[in-house]
Amino acid sequence: MNPMAPMLTSEETRAFLSSALQTEDGAGARLGGWTLDDRFTDYGKRRVVRYDLEFQMAEGSEPRRHLWVGKFYDRDEDARQVASVLRALETPAGGAAGSLAVPRVLAYHEARHLLLCTYEPGESVGSAIARDTQEILEAMARALATLHQSSIRPTGVVSPGDFLDGLKPKIKDLCDRFPSEASSLRQAYASLETDVPALPATLTFVHGDFGPANLLWRNGQIVVLDFDKAACGDPASDLGNLLAQLFRMSIRKPEKLQDFPSARTKILETYQRSTPPDAGLDQRVAWYERITLLRKIHGLAFRTSRHGDADDTERRRADAFRLLRGE
Repeated sequence: MNPMAPMLTSEETRAFLSSALQTEDGAGARLGGWTLDDRFTDYGKRRVVRYDLEFQMAEGSEPRRHLWVGKFYDRDEDARQVASVLRALETPAGGAAGSLAVPRVLAYHEARHLLLCTYEPGESVGSAIARDTQEILEAMARALATLHQSSIRPTGVVSPGDFLDGLKPKIKDLCDRFPSEASSLRQAYASLETDVPALPATLTFVHGDFGPANLLWRNGQIVVLDFDKAACGDPASDLGNLLAQLFRMSIRKPEKLQDFPSARTKILETYQRSTPPDAGLDQRVAWYERITLLRKIHGLAFRTSRHGDADDTERRRADAFRLLRGE
């Protein structure tokens, strides 16, 4: 979360929500009141708020409600790219219609870089996967394949070199934090340098953080959230990220995902059935999986709890050490 993102005043909020409401429901819609919840999610670095609106279509009519989500960005271009991606994914030309769901863009407050979208209900994939394991694994793979085959091309390209450059200082941090594992950490980084894959000739849309924390399960469909890291790149990077996060789940909460090797196989097989043949995909996925796991370990070891919970921070660091050792 960016704690410096400026909030709207009460008057600005009413004007912004009223304008969005009339765009969404017609000029006759009248905003009654609203509440703001800025603690409904602990995930992510940006300030995210949820608005619970009460409104009427005519005086004396039954009150209605909307739940909307606002996300504050540091840069105008970042907010506009996310909005562009979400709008494109709503259309058949974007390639996602019917295969997955995404939030719908409602309005943008340019002065505050505040993007307003629909609140998407659903059960977190992390909670539902223990119950509907095979169905969810296949649905995640198909959703990812759909995104990768979309016609959307965000600005910016992510390369294997970007991943390596970002990991190098993290390896030093981890060696300092876990000296008993320093030798294996350095060997792991050297192996990644040796095995670095080339970018595919044709780059695709990549989500950038496609994992359980950004996915909901709703009526047999995957709802995909948080397109802040969307770019063009190797689809294997998204697959490696997803598999690394599922491996972490299998270590940290084995009651939710007991058989990671089978889950890994299911995702890759379903994905490959849903996409054109891609020579070398398995090897590239394995490389991104290794590098993403090390990045996740660093995040657990060094990122403090969003709300300053010391016990939670300590648990995360313990999880990092267990994950590093594969325990």
